[in-house]
Amino acid sequence: MLHQAISPDDDTMSETNVSIAHLMAAGFRPAGRWETPDGASLARGFDVDRKPGVYVYAVNGVIAYVGSAQRGLHRRLRHYEISKKMKTAMRIRSEILASLARGDAVDVYLLPAPPAMFWNGLPVDAIAGIEDGLIRKINPPWNIRGSRRTARVVSGA
Repeated sequence: MLHQAISPDDDTMSETNVSIAHLMAAGFRPAGRWETPDGASLARGFDVDRKPGVYVYAVNGVIAYVGSAQRGLHRRLRHYEISKKMKTAMRIRSEILASLARGDAVDVYLLPAPPAMFWNGLPVDAIAGIEDGLIRKINPPWNIRGSRRTARVVSGA
């Protein structure tokens, strides 16, 4: 459950100080830490919901990636371990492995989907909104969408 809504101009969460503590106060919870037990694959012993939600990778306590899982958090995180076809999963897996090779800690935090939301009678996708809001606010180094996503929308109009 989200404990507090944070407005875009809220001084308690500036662009440079969004932290794991902010996420935890908003309802995220730790799910586990990536490891390479055999040097080739990522360990999967996470405590992960099968529900949709938002997830965050943090390297040494600093948010590095924000993603969403409409089909379930367990399924989405599994893609980072096994996918050989999904471009984003392969790219993020590479980032995770590079961080682990440097001896960095890569932790995962999850926020299961909040209850259905509405605004003026219209449905609101909280998962997409939280993910997009965090990406815009934090600009995590592993997230590369944003300007390309906007350009795609504008050019398709």
